[in-house]
Amino acid sequence: MRRLRVTVLGPVRAWNGPVEIGLGPARRRALFAMLAANANRPVTRAELIRALWGESAPSTAAGNIYTYVSGLRRSLGPAGGMLRSGRAGYTLRLEPGALDADRFEALCEAAVEPAAAGRPGQAVALLDEALALWQGEAYANVTGLFADLDRHRLTELRIAAAERRARLVLTGGGDDALIADLTALVRDHPLHEPFHELLMCALHRAGRGTEALDVFHAARRVLVGELGVEPGPALRELQSRILAAAAAPAAPTEPAAAAGPAVPVTPAAVAAPAVPRWGRLVGRDGELALLRGLLAALGEGRSAIVWIEGEPGIGKSALLDAALHEARALGHRVARGSAEELSSRFPLHVMRRALRLEDVPHDDPATAVDRMLDHVRRLTAEGPLVLAVDHLQWADEASLLAWERLAALTRWLPLLLVATARPEPGRRDLARLRRGVSTRDGHLIRLTPLPPSDIEQIFGRTVGVPPGATLRSLAPLAAGNPLYARELVTGLVAEDGVRVVDGLAEVDARADEMPRSLLDTVRASLDHLSPGAREALRYAALLGDAFAVAEVAAVTGRTPFDLMSDLEEAVTADVLVDAGSELAFRQPVLRRALAGSIPAALRPTLHRHAAQALADNGGPVTRVADHLLAGPPEVDEWLVGWLVAHGAELSRQAPEPARELLRRALASPRLLQAARATLAALLDGPDR
Repeated sequence: MRRLRVTVLGPVRAWNGPVEIGLGPARRRALFAMLAANANRPVTRAELIRALWGESAPSTAAGNIYTYVSGLRRSLGPAGGMLRSGRAGYTLRLEPGALDADRFEALCEAAVEPAAAGRPGQAVALLDEALALWQGEAYANVTGLFADLDRHRLTELRIAAAERRARLVLTGGGDDALIADLTALVRDHPLHEPFHELLMCALHRAGRGTEALDVFHAARRVLVGELGVEPGPALRELQSRILAAAAAPAAPTEPAAAAGPAVPVTPAAVAAPAVPRWGRLVGRDGELALLRGLLAALGEGRSAIVWIEGEPGIGKSALLDAALHEARALGHRVARGSAEELSSRFPLHVMRRALRLEDVPHDDPATAVDRMLDHVRRLTAEGPLVLAVDHLQWADEASLLAWERLAALTRWLPLLLVATARPEPGRRDLARLRRGVSTRDGHLIRLTPLPPSDIEQIFGRTVGVPPGATLRSLAPLAAGNPLYARELVTGLVAEDGVRVVDGLAEVDARADEMPRSLLDTVRASLDHLSPGAREALRYAALLGDAFAVAEVAAVTGRTPFDLMSDLEEAVTADVLVDAGSELAFRQPVLRRALAGSIPAALRPTLHRHAAQALADNGGPVTRVADHLLAGPPEVDEWLVGWLVAHGAELSRQAPEPARELLRRALASPRLLQAARATLAALLDGPDR
């Protein structure tokens, strides 16, 4: 039998060997696309009906499904046996790699290993092969809820692959075509900020700093014009670095407290103060006291290992800066390196930077590690040494090996070895190093969220004057995260939402939404999760602060078993926590940021889909109603039937949402008279 091949990365098409198959009219083609995307597992008739007609399925839908399947079998010809019927539904059998979307995802996954192993050329070749599979927009000739959802998912993966490829090429020094490629990506995806960032980096490295700054201003015009938001922190920081490379910036002045009439706080007033980062540390008194004790012991010849961990933005680097300032004040020699995501492919990059060794061999990591250890022995022979590696999760494999061997040396050398790292689910190498700290009687410091009083102090330091009552009331939004606190205030200032009244920083009454800069920062802090985990979290975010796994499965169309690994990854990363029979987002700001990452035009449809999925799974009527209210305003047969069945219960539990949904339904001219009478009675019932 000739091999059946299917493409969905462009128009949906199929081939039986070299012969293309005519898939027929639009709905038959859409049915085939859903079967292909779910190849080798049964798809129920109910799933197919919902995918083809949404909530407006005709009474003949089940018969139409049978007709479409029969037509597809005839079109498939000799391959018709690949489309099978059973009690559970219909199954399309495809061999591995027969679907282009599967090959695309497999190639992207295959690129991870050579990239991590320092073979960027091989990784780029795999990503080039993956991206070459695209022949236009996914499911270009198919419509419907399923196609919309999977098109969005695949497009995000395509953008992620293009971004990863560009970063690998840039890390390797760039090539002649990189700037042209990034220019095209910026043109095609003007709202994807990382492409602007990468183009700025490429231009700056090529000595075209003026053009790089032009890219920033163009990005800002697009973001402000299309979304009404300022560029995110990554773009702003890169702009600052490029400007700093051209000329040293003027020292910022201290903003003076105002009295009397309200005075606007400008973005210039919240520029980073001209003090070292250790001077801005808030809280962490216990952790800093522990480090001070270890530094004092180091002066007496006693070594130690310290592992500082916590979520992005929680203050790991700030605590490390404070400790190193103390070390220098005590007269200890300090060596510090900071791993970077873009440089993680270069062997021993962070260790060479920390120890200022540039003459170690690049092509023989084992020999290079031995030379570094000899260098550390010579340094410690002259006196105590503090060796710190920031962002260890981005260090290359050889640097991790060097850190592990240095940890073993602390038994004999006057060495304080310190690392900061964020939790990385699935990273066995980091987990092994962390366990090694415990087995060598080291110190594990896990930074937890700061209390509201510390967050309020950060607010005041960021804006330059003490926070007033309205600004202090926003402290819970920062969820105890110092970076979130600074981004919250900086974003409010950028949106002209902060005033100084009688010497206190107050928030305008209209500043009731979290700034886009804060949401962008929160989303960026989740980039270390796998694409599957981020996708599951986005749809879970639609369900609320807490949710059941079965509910996410119903909304996404995935099985609970298939979802568990992604959700367990999120639990390990401390994004989700157990909440009895449900899972919950650890911080409300995480849920809001994830829900906001779903395109606005798609959210109402997903809310409507979530409402029916929750109802079908016996979800609480109040949660079903919440999603219906957030869904499209159109009233359909399912919504009317649900209100007839559950309107009385909803009216008792949530009167206002019930009234709104009943009013919507009664305003529909298509409402049947029998249903109209029932709903009107519910609206005008005795409990009103």
